[in-house]
Amino acid sequence: MKNEKTKVLVVFEDGRASLEAIAKRMKTSLVDEAAIKTRCASEVAVAEILAADAYAFGVNDASAPAWTEIKRLFQGMNLAGRKAGFFSEKSKQADGLKASFAPTELTVHGDDLVAAGADVAAAWVHALIAAK
Repeated sequence: MKNEKTKVLVVFEDGRASLEAIAKRMKTSLVDEAAIKTRCASEVAVAEILAADAYAFGVNDASAPAWTEIKRLFQGMNLAGRKAGFFSEKSKQADGLKASFAPTELTVHGDDLVAAGADVAAAWVHALIAAK
């Protein structure tokens, strides 16, 4: 049996350079361990959501227009058993998005990552994909 890499989708809020930078650090740190895609929220396709095994969401404003379509899509999806983590510039900024994703039955992993350096972002995303 072929051992496939975990598919990780990292979605960050549009127009947030700091969140995009964290997403890029995550992609670089996982290049050998996972198949990872990074997308701003307005560019995510349904096929990418359904294909992923784990998700990392970069959120600063859960009510930002960029999240509207993803929230709508997630209302009709069952993603039970898949892992999700949230990262932001300040603590508690992802809480509203987490609440709107509850019907999907995603398993929320650990604490949110609050904007940090490359080493912390890499360790956080590694823990996300390794979580059981």
